[in-house]
Amino acid sequence: MRIANKIIFSLMIVFSSMSFIGCGDDDDNVPKPTEDEVPEFVLAQDLIKVKIGPDNKVNVDVKEGGGEYNAFILDSSVATAEVTDGVIKVEGLQNGQTSLIVSDKYSRYRKVPVSVYTTDTLKLSTVSFDLVTPLGNSATSKANVVLGNGGYAAVSDNSAVSVSVDEDGEISMAATSKKDEYTANVTVTDCSGLSASIAVKVTASLEPFSDEDLATIMSDNTRRYYYNNSRIDASYYTYLNQKTDDGKQRYGWDYYGYYWCYVDFAGDKFVGDKEDGNFVYHTWSSEVNTPVTLKIVKNDGTNIWGIFSYVNDAEEKLYAGYFCDAVGNE
Repeated sequence: MRIANKIIFSLMIVFSSMSFIGCGDDDDNVPKPTEDEVPEFVLAQDLIKVKIGPDNKVNVDVKEGGGEYNAFILDSSVATAEVTDGVIKVEGLQNGQTSLIVSDKYSRYRKVPVSVYTTDTLKLSTVSFDLVTPLGNSATSKANVVLGNGGYAAVSDNSAVSVSVDEDGEISMAATSKKDEYTANVTVTDCSGLSASIAVKVTASLEPFSDEDLATIMSDNTRRYYYNNSRIDASYYTYLNQKTDDGKQRYGWDYYGYYWCYVDFAGDKFVGDKEDGNFVYHTWSSEVNTPVTLKIVKNDGTNIWGIFSYVNDAEEKLYAGYFCDAVGNE
């Protein structure tokens, strides 16, 4: 029995060795399969910027790829894409942002952002501006984008000058003048990253009203009294149109001795600067009694128009008012 087992074991070793040798020979004789070399698919551009118009088409370069390219734009209202003889071209139709999709013969896809614009230069209606306001008072001035790509934004490097711009490119700059002039640089940008600047200088004036303001004031012959941009009289007040004990002209009103307002000045009622002007305004909560610079700006024989102003030194602010009333008797 032991002899038989030894014989069987020896035969197994022999057959196993033969099988191993045979398998080794078979592997050496079987040809190895070969695979096609598939290139990477890489586009040259990470961003495509294209100016509107058929003459401004941009070529999209393929650094590596499988050929047989196809291309399309996600938003066909912004741009179009075409492939001619393997060359990919993008044409801009209107300002905006979209994406280009490119595929090759291995059904691989690549996506590239596309920015379409109108101009290479952002142009503004002005490059410098003097913003003049009555001392301590605010004013707003306008400028415009003459040429740009839309999607505008504006910033000021001085918080004392605020700025905004609307979708049509109208730029609004607002500031309050101080005793000393100051400057700001306003920068406007568009959706394509173009920028342009306006140098703003803010200066104070001691003139209370512009020529346009005066024209508006003198075009209305309604009896009225204004102070600090607000009307301060009412039809049921008792109006004052008289001479004072010291011979000054007085215009104003009184309300039962509780509230009153008037301006006094020396001399006649003809047009021109007047001397010794004084303004008094008394209410339940405050009172103003101060010398003023006063001028009669119009006298048509029936009505008289006067303006007055003074500087509050503590506030560094110019306060102003005006009135229109009947000329009255000398």
